[in-house]
Amino acid sequence: MIILYINILFKFYKYTKNMKKQYIFLMMISIILYILYLILSKTYYEYKINTHIEAITSINNIIKNKISQAEEIIEYKSSKAYKNKVLKEQQSFKNKWETVIYLTSQSKYDKFTQKKEDNQILKDIPSVQNENITENMQIYNKWLYLIFKKDTY
Repeated sequence: MIILYINILFKFYKYTKNMKKQYIFLMMISIILYILYLILSKTYYEYKINTHIEAITSINNIIKNKISQAEEIIEYKSSKAYKNKVLKEQQSFKNKWETVIYLTSQSKYDKFTQKKEDNQILKDIPSVQNENITENMQIYNKWLYLIFKKDTY
């Protein structure tokens, strides 16, 4: 009976030894799976962050381009050439080298081509002083002088 008992204990010991190995193996597999989960979750998190960074940088580049375009437009509209152009369009003035053709009716043409008396001619001739004032002015100041008759020089 003792032999039988020893024999049963020996078989149980072998069985438990194999069970320990199986438990250890299962624990190792679960640890490996957990480590793989951590690695994959970390890489996915970094991927999300990188895609957000790329999206933000592309939006920033678009905004920078729009800002530079707006600055160019502002610079152009604040230039003297643009102001001169706008004033000429609004007041329909012309430069010395430009020729302008006026299409008018016959009555208006006769009104401006009739001979005037000497007093009227003297009133219509601009003074030499005005020509000398506008001669040294910049274009923008000339327009202001012509429109408002103020000397800003």
